[in-house]
Parts: sequence; C-alpha cells; structure tokens
Amino acid sequence: MAVAEQPLQLETDTLDETVGRLYDAAVAAGCALALWQRPGMTCPQAVVDLNGTPPLDTVDFAAGQPAFVFAPFVADPPGAALQLQADLWFDGQLLHLHNSNGTPKRTLRAEAFFAALHQPHHRRWYLPAQVHNHPATETEFTAIVENAIDFIRSTGIAKVVVSRTASLPLPPHFDPVLTFRSLCQRYPHAFVSLVAIPDVGLWLGATPEVLLSLDAAGLTTMALAGTQRRPPHQPLDKIQWGPKEQLEQEMVGAYIRAFFAAAQIADLQESGPQTVAAGSVVHLQTTFHLQLPPAEQRLLANRVLDELHPTSAVCGMPKHQALAFILAHEGYDRSFYSGFLGPIHIQGQSSLYVNLRCMQLSADRAHLYVGAGITADSDPAAEWRETALKAETMLAVLGAEQTVAA
Repeated sequence: MAVAEQPLQLETDTLDETVGRLYDAAVAAGCALALWQRPGMTCPQAVVDLNGTPPLDTVDFAAGQPAFVFAPFVADPPGAALQLQADLWFDGQLLHLHNSNGTPKRTLRAEAFFAALHQPHHRRWYLPAQVHNHPATETEFTAIVENAIDFIRSTGIAKVVVSRTASLPLPPHFDPVLTFRSLCQRYPHAFVSLVAIPDVGLWLGATPEVLLSLDAAGLTTMALAGTQRRPPHQPLDKIQWGPKEQLEQEMVGAYIRAFFAAAQIADLQESGPQTVAAGSVVHLQTTFHLQLPPAEQRLLANRVLDELHPTSAVCGMPKHQALAFILAHEGYDRSFYSGFLGPIHIQGQSSLYVNLRCMQLSADRAHLYVGAGITADSDPAAEWRETALKAETMLAVLGAEQTVAA
C-alpha cells in the first residue's frame, strides 16, 4: 500500500478513545468505515472510505486493491460485495492516508474527517433505509424446519440451513464502539467487526468461520459445522459429538474437497476435524491449506468466492437447491447475514470470514441473525434451541436479561 503522507499518531489516552474518534469522525464526515480485529490480535484495525457509500461490485483478488469487503448473502451479480477502499487505514497505532487526490466530494469528506477527529461528538450510527425481516416465533421457526426436513426427504438433498431473526430493544445509552471493543475482549478467537456504511446501516459481529485467507504462506479455507454448548471444565479434545453433528461436518468437508479436486489442486493439506470454541458454544472444524505461485493463488481465490459462497455451512447442499428453498420459505431478507466480510490486500494479507453471530442496528433496536443446519434426522425443537444458543454471542453485549425466545 503506497502511503501518500506521513502516518498520523492520534493523541489519545486509550485505544478505546482512539477507535471512538475514528468512528465519530467517519460518521460526521459521511464516510463508510470498517473496524475489525482478527483472531489472536490485541489491537483493532480500520479503513475509512472517503467516497461515501461504496458500490456493489465483484471482488477481484487479481486487482490487488486494498479494501474491506462486505457482501450480502445473495447479490447481483453473484458474489458481489460493497468494497470500502482503504483511503484511510488505521493499523492499530497509526493512521495512514492513501491516494489523497480525488473528486471534489472526496476532498471535502477528507477535510471534514480530519476536522472532526479532535472534536467532541454525540455517538450516533447510520440507519438502514428499512429492515426487511420478521422475527419468527418458535412455532413459526419449527414449522420452517419441518418443511425443510420434508424437502430434504422428498428431494434426497443432503442439507438446508434455515435461519431466523430476533428483534430486541437496545440497552439505555447503547454505544456501538464500546460494544465492538467488548466483543473483542469477550471473543479473542473470533473475527470481530463493526461496519458502518451510509444508506446501508451499522452491523456488528463476532464470527468464527473463515471463508478464505490469502497471504505469503498460501490459501486457507475451512469447514465449520456442528454446534453444542461448551461443556464446563472439559478440555476441547475430550468433547463428544453425536452422529448428526459429525455427518453435518463431513458434508461440508466433502463439498470443499470436491471443489479443490475439480480445480485440480494436487497438494491440498487437510487438518481436523477438531473441536474449536466460539464463545459459549463449540463447533467441529476442518482446515484446508495450499500454496501456489502468487498469480495462480489469486485466481484460485476468485474461484473460491464464486463457487463456495454461500458456503454449505450457511446455505446447504447441493447449494442451488438449498438456496431455492431458503429464498422461498425463510420469510425474510438475510441481507448481510451469512454473507462474507473482511480486509483484502492489507499488509499483504486477505482475510474473509462468513458473517455469522451478527446483528444490525436500527434506531432503537438490535436485529440478531441466527441459523441451524437441517438434515433428514433433525429435531425441530432442538434446532430452535441451537439458534437460541448461537444468539448468546450477541446477547452477552446487549444485557444478560435479554432473550431471543418467543
């Protein structure tokens, strides 16, 4: 990333204050902003796009453009994403300015951003034009699960992932930046994100699932499926899994192996499945890794997005039949839930994650999104309980008294 000017050290007392100033300045200037913290990192990073609302466009790894991408579950064209250009990049300590020349509107936003950096602001957030969802009751959700089981048995497909939303009032004095920082502290092994885009709104999340990682060490993706509450005081390698969860995980792994076989990848390294923790729950995870010459690796990364998104872990398999069921029966717009997000070509690394364990903000409510993988042997009541369990990731920062049950 070519730096146009000297990096700026923000004069603040704490990291929370620094992140808050970046956020407030971006919103005051009408800029799109993404904050994130990768698993195992201790400092968040950020990009600010000085162009306002970014366009929805196909992600091309071969272009090498530094950005933060934010993709919906379904898009036109398929796999397209909002791409926040890294006009400003915060590396956890310093703020870098790139490509300082641009349109008059962009120049005005840059001036407004830097003018706002050291001014006090009342914390606010971008609101969506409208929220297209219907919070399902337990009866409604289990009916959809029953329909999915019937569909699976009648068609012979392997799996359908169905999801639901829950709408909860925001706690008094809710602060999205402090909530982001709380998620970082609570879930150090997740990819934690805050994405704020004019006319789109604000999303917060803490996801455990890698869609695609690309760096000098190679390309990595994963199969993540199966869910249960994490047993207290029990080592991860001692946790037992039932046949349904093991089958669900193997389905996802087989789908990824088939993709790489079709791509004629000979030296695919596979590890797992192993049990991994994600907040109060655990999953089964298998990791796939390979290394190719850089140009070939970027082209393969494009194919991964084209063919693996939406993943079988959030859609089902075969993908097209499962997707058709979801769009016909789920009864709401997933929007950016179960899409993908993350930085690309920043510090020589691209890290895209599936947008799970997330929520969208409206003026006074949080809209949570959760789902469950349905197979022929699923129990509708158990699938409802699984979605409630997954919702605890966001509930933990909204107040322990909240509930997603009907």
